[in-house]
Amino acid sequence: MTAVRIIVAADAFAKTIDGVMTSQLLADGVQTAAPLAEVDVWAFPPAGRTLHALQRALGGEFQETPVVDAFWQPTRLTYLVVGEGSQRTAYVETDWLFPGLNEGTADEVYNATSFGLGEALLHLMIAGMPHIVLIIGKRMICDGGIGMLQALGAVIGDDQGQDVGSGRNPLLVMQGIDASRPALLLRKVDLTIMTDNYFTYTGKQGFVGLLAAHHHFTAAQQRELNRQLAAAQQLLADTCHIPIRDVPGSGAGGGIGGALLAVGARQPVDFAPWLGEQVGFMPVLAQADLVITAAPVLTPVMGLMSGVVPLARVAQAHQVPIVLALQPDHTPDPGLSELFADIYLTRVTGLMGSERSGVWRRGLKVAGSELVTRFEQCRQMAEK
Repeated sequence: MTAVRIIVAADAFAKTIDGVMTSQLLADGVQTAAPLAEVDVWAFPPAGRTLHALQRALGGEFQETPVVDAFWQPTRLTYLVVGEGSQRTAYVETDWLFPGLNEGTADEVYNATSFGLGEALLHLMIAGMPHIVLIIGKRMICDGGIGMLQALGAVIGDDQGQDVGSGRNPLLVMQGIDASRPALLLRKVDLTIMTDNYFTYTGKQGFVGLLAAHHHFTAAQQRELNRQLAAAQQLLADTCHIPIRDVPGSGAGGGIGGALLAVGARQPVDFAPWLGEQVGFMPVLAQADLVITAAPVLTPVMGLMSGVVPLARVAQAHQVPIVLALQPDHTPDPGLSELFADIYLTRVTGLMGSERSGVWRRGLKVAGSELVTRFEQCRQMAEK
């Protein structure tokens, strides 16, 4: 193989293999098949660790504020403060608070709340923080952001016309909402929403399906969430007359983005390209011939929601070919393969399904070798 510049950058792949190890294993396979290749190994931060990567790039200091977590338990949210005076910026990551796939039972997650995130934002606003960057990650909540708005001063009414108190998911009992206070607060701060999640607040590309798949909600729970979310987006539209149903990114984090958009926030900014600029990834990408990444799951639900690996979108925008290692039990159906045909040069490589990390390690090395070999074959054919 002729000398090429290859970027290997992956997120977590299996329960026992994080992004750093996944990237290194793929890179080992690449170097075996292409010893002359120049390989750059990158690993995007896992859920809840983005702020640490930002601190290394931007500096700043970590601070804390007391809040409740998604299950109403007292905790402390850590955020990053960068800059001085009027340039001070607080970076807040939702994955600090929201439960992961294995945290809490289905019923607990169904009744979870974003109230603590609203508490954190309120604390920053009261403290006079001029700029806030809210990074909405992969983890999701089930209250459509209503709990967050409640903490910011929104009045949520139940079917008796009584104010819904804290301690439960307000979306599930909400019959009315006055979100004028959060809308006023938002006018006094420069708030930027960043996310790579493109699903919408409600509708066909809404986030309920993904939540249900992750947390095994019953059909009745799914119907209830969809019904209440549809009601919420109608009620929220009365605040600033901003429809959020079909806005890409309004379902970010399970409705956090949409709730903020409805009370006057600006449209979300793509996070992966911005992070790439901060950590020096984009200049490397501009010089690359190929990007190799990995994903634990790629399903039709992700396809409908444009929930493609964010790195794939970044590489595509820079016209750099990208190939993807997938677990075999999540091979896309033919329709989904067509959907991704313009993104992935090689869509799937077969890995042996196993819970044993040793098998995954060997499989990822094989995948690295196979993907770069297929890339070279495709390139040679194109040159003929």
